[in-house]
Amino acid sequence: MKTISIVIADDHPVIRNAIKNILKGKDKFRIFGEANNGIELLALVKKIVPDIAIIDLEMPKMNGYETISKLHTIYPGIKIIAFSGFLNADNQQKAIKTGADSTISKADSSKTLIAALEAVMQGEKYHSNVSSSFYVKPLEDKNDALLTLREKQILSSIAEGKTSKQISEAYNISHWTVDKHRANIREKLKINNLSEMVRYAIDKGYIDLG
Repeated sequence: MKTISIVIADDHPVIRNAIKNILKGKDKFRIFGEANNGIELLALVKKIVPDIAIIDLEMPKMNGYETISKLHTIYPGIKIIAFSGFLNADNQQKAIKTGADSTISKADSSKTLIAALEAVMQGEKYHSNVSSSFYVKPLEDKNDALLTLREKQILSSIAEGKTSKQISEAYNISHWTVDKHRANIREKLKINNLSEMVRYAIDKGYIDLG
């Protein structure tokens, strides 16, 4: 039986110890290293290329999103589990987009962590129930491919709170053209109001939540 190598990045030793205790006695999993933040994790991975990295989203020096993005780019073969004590719509979707194969909450049971580890090693995605309906489905939305580059730019501007006048000036187009783009976006995405347009833009990463 192949041993699955794991590294953990979390700035709380208690959390790292909790994960190690959960995996204690499970021969197929082995913790190969720990890090307090993303910078330490990337340095660790240069020495030890693990099968799986468990990464806290809220860390000092380099947060989980940047860490996941860099790790996914440099080592695409490493499976990534994003781990958070404050899992919600925005940070879960953002973690998925940056490259996480799994997103789970620190409030989840130990069985959930084991299930996530086993799933990602099978090439599957695994997300806490908080994501199973609303958060993951937008990633599968094929309507987004229907939008032109200009429509995506307009949608981004709308989500940032810019008026039609500001948008028309920014892109040197008429007010009528902006309104036409608005109508096309609503039709293509089957969206009826401004709040839905803003939510869609956030889910697709068209605006930076900071």
